[in-house]
Amino acid sequence: MRAKPVSQQRSQDKRDRILKAMDALLRHKPFAEINVAELAGKAKVSPATIYQRFSNVDATASVLLELYFSKVEEWAKRPRQMESKSDARLFESLVAIASNAYDQASELGHIMCPAYLYSRHRADRVGPEWSRLERLALEGFRAFLAERSAEIQIDDIDDAAAHLCYLFNFMLLGPLLHREDAHWKVLRNRKEFANSVATIAYRYLVFAD
Repeated sequence: MRAKPVSQQRSQDKRDRILKAMDALLRHKPFAEINVAELAGKAKVSPATIYQRFSNVDATASVLLELYFSKVEEWAKRPRQMESKSDARLFESLVAIASNAYDQASELGHIMCPAYLYSRHRADRVGPEWSRLERLALEGFRAFLAERSAEIQIDDIDDAAAHLCYLFNFMLLGPLLHREDAHWKVLRNRKEFANSVATIAYRYLVFAD
């Protein structure tokens, strides 16, 4: 479902316009209501161009997933001051990670939510890239815990990394899937969210039996 490789600048420009058009449409309407004709009109390309650049099995989903992958990769490359401090205390570092997760969901939630739902409904179409990003997240937590092994009480770093991956993703899942529900307040308060998730993670890591 990844976009087909491009070798010419003109093709790259069309691909980028299609991704930007999908991004813009998702900010104003549900993914299920977006069709190829509307996407093509927004990007100022022909529908045939979308089918040529992306999977013709499910073209709009192919564009959605390519947008998701590119945005997540772009986000991962952004510098983050707190996470780069190796001397930061464990709790402070967990707060920084949770704050980053909050910021990502706040900025990219309109893309993350439909991409996640599609990955659950059509796991056969998301391809290896989805699994690769999940592995990178797991490896990131594993490296983070290995660097702070002296501060935690859990011996099995792999198991702890998996639990943290689940925790950080689960805490954002509800708000992402119910963005218009008044009962979900967590994405409206960055500090409260970061401290709540960091506290749960910290107690799990430090006070484990």
